[in-house]
Amino acid sequence: MSKTVVLTGVGRDRVGIVADVADQLYKLGCNLLDSSMTLLRGEFALILMLQLPEDKSVSDLKEALSGVEERMGLTITARELSEEEAREPAEPINPFMISVYGADKPGIVAGITRALAEMGINITDVQTKYSHAGEQEIFVMMLEVTVPEALPEQALEAALHQIGKDLEVDVSVQQIEVYEL
Repeated sequence: MSKTVVLTGVGRDRVGIVADVADQLYKLGCNLLDSSMTLLRGEFALILMLQLPEDKSVSDLKEALSGVEERMGLTITARELSEEEAREPAEPINPFMISVYGADKPGIVAGITRALAEMGINITDVQTKYSHAGEQEIFVMMLEVTVPEALPEQALEAALHQIGKDLEVDVSVQQIEVYEL
């Protein structure tokens, strides 16, 4: 039976990282299941969920990627998942998109995410961006979350509006429409 592995990598961005990693995975006989890759101020990060052939080990995977790691200046880690961890999760129930916008200052991410955790809300994706608008330093955060069915949307909006007011940022909440593919 094949093994499910989570592979992470980070390093200075350069052309060919994705191609080199994908080539080595293909040559090893891996099947890429899910991935997220992004560039943050010149640093490239990837997280991949893949199936490793049953005749290969995580050590074989690390060895196959060692040349890419050295050539591309990456730090790569790999971890085999347990059967339970590897199970594909059910579709998110009650998904929402939360956007946060305001003048940049310390504590915005901590304040918003703590409030979400205290409401039992699971964060499934976060993206933040820092930029300038003239002299003003602007902070934007987008969060995809799943909200417990028992939590009314109005209560979520009211709680986030209050924390936004406390942090002096604008917070908006929108339910995500889920479509079957």
